[in-house]
Parts: sequence; structure tokens; C-alpha cells
Amino acid sequence: MRRIFFMCCLVLVLSCEKKQSPDVSFYYWKTVFQLSEPEKETLSKNEVKKLYVRYFDVALVNNEPFPIAPVRFGIRPKNYQIIPVVFIKNEVFLSKTIHLENLVTHVLKLITQIDKTNAIQNTEIQIDCDWSLKSRDNFMEFLRILKSKYHKTISATIRLHQVKYFKETKIPPVDYGVLMFYNMGKLGDKESNSIYDAAIAKRYLPSLKNYPLKLNVALPVFSWIVHTRNTKIVNLISKVEAEKFKENPNFEFIKEDLVQVKKNTLSEGFFFQEGDELKMETVTPEDLKEMVGLLHTYLPQKPDEIIYYDLDNNNIKRFQNECFFKANNANF
Repeated sequence: MRRIFFMCCLVLVLSCEKKQSPDVSFYYWKTVFQLSEPEKETLSKNEVKKLYVRYFDVALVNNEPFPIAPVRFGIRPKNYQIIPVVFIKNEVFLSKTIHLENLVTHVLKLITQIDKTNAIQNTEIQIDCDWSLKSRDNFMEFLRILKSKYHKTISATIRLHQVKYFKETKIPPVDYGVLMFYNMGKLGDKESNSIYDAAIAKRYLPSLKNYPLKLNVALPVFSWIVHTRNTKIVNLISKVEAEKFKENPNFEFIKEDLVQVKKNTLSEGFFFQEGDELKMETVTPEDLKEMVGLLHTYLPQKPDEIIYYDLDNNNIKRFQNECFFKANNANF
């Protein structure tokens, strides 16, 4: 009888310890919110309930913080929980004349205006900023003031270097962080992928066990083209497929991921000069599976959510299985 009781308790404990896969969410990083049919299908098949929508950027204009390209909703996102994301350029917190209290007031006011216009009720704000040692104190104080005025959830994006050197970069005073597990390589390096490089990631991942803030994870599904001229980066071209250049005789593929411009030309709205080079960088389904495996090994606790950057037809069509994202999260 005791043995049966013990076995029942053991089964109950094990079942309680079994955790569900992290939820699937997406970043939406366009100036107009308008879901295409493929995007709707991807959200439906992966049971997505939450979208992290870029509301606006904040940059310095005439040495004053100014909102750049606020989002406009072409449709009301009534089927999804919307989390406003505000990207604040590091230059804002480097300013010697910045008034942090005013900045918080203006950020909250614009978020409220966008919410009210589109009948959105938010329960969280996410702040995206790649702060530096010089801007650190202003950024941390900004978050403290924001927390005192916005009494709901606040999250902040965290880069790998901010995890490894957290004693110097400090811990944002927020409810949780989102580890941006991409953009880890050097732009313009012909031998590596600046979006994802496993060797570089492994230099930082062991530090996760010491990071004191709870983390969710952001994974990349985007691609871009690094446009260089005389070894200097001219532009980062996103949401343009490499196949577009294969159809143009003014471009020559030197390698599968490297194109050289043979003649001055205009293409896809960009000017290319003879001798320019275009390096195609992308993330494959195999890369994402490897990323999840690495994070599963090094994160001290399973994230509640994996957020994919970003929801877009050009990005999601590379993942043939519509339920790929849900299946990928299940491997965590």
C-alpha cells in the first residue's frame, strides 16, 4: 500500500514538473500594421496570442529627443495582445542636456495616444536600447522613472555583451529582460554571418547562469544584405531577396552569398556603384534549431516565451512548415 502511495506521489510530482513549451510570439517592425494572409496563417498555426509592435523610435533631432515614424494601424489588432516597443537610440542617453522626466512623460503620452486611437489596452511596455557604459546611468534612471509612472509590466532588451559584463553595464530595473540572440558578429566580415555565429555565441553563453534578471528570448528569422563600397559599409538592405539580383546582368555572384556589382545601376530602390559588394546574410531553420539547443543548455531556466524577429512575408516564407515556430519552441 505504501509503495502504491509512493508511486502515485512520484507520478504527480513528475507531472507537475513537466513544463509547457515557451509561447510563440513575434515582433512586428513596420510603420504600418497590416497583416497579410501568410502572416495571419503563421500566427494562427503557431497559436500566437501576443505581438510586440514597434510603436516608434526616439532619436536626437536638433539635440532634442524626438519620436521617429510612429506606427499607424491599418487594421485594429483585436485578436492579439499588443505590447508597445519603443526603440531609443543610444545617442539620446548620451546627450548632456537630456531631461529624463520629460522623456518619460513624452514616451508615455505618445503610447497612450496610439493606444486610444486604435482601442488597444496594453499591460506592458518594452524598451529597446543598446546602451553603453557612458549612457548606462541615464538609461537606468530613465527606466526607474518609467517604472514609477507606469505601474504595469516593463521589459527591456538585453544584448549578449550586457549579460557577460553585467557588473559594468548594470541590470535594468525592469520586470524581465529579452535576450536578443542575434547580431553577434562583425558586419562586413566576409567569412562569417553577423546575424548568427555559433562560435561567437559560445563565448558569451556560459555567463547566462550568473545573470540575475529573468530572461525571455528573441530569435532571428530575418535576412539582410550588407552593401559595402571600398570595404566600408554603405547600407543594410532588408526585406529584399537575393534572387532579385540574379535576374540582373549588372550583378555577378562570386560566391553563393557574395555579389559584385559590374556596372553602375539602380535596383530595388538603391544605387549600386561598379565594384560594390553585396553579402547575403540569413538564418536557416537549422540555425534556429541549433540556437534553441544552445539556449536550452545554458539558460538557467526555461523562458516563458520565444519572440521571433520579425513577422514579414519575406522572412516566414523560408520556413516551409507553417508550424515550424511552435515545433522549434517544443525543442526547448
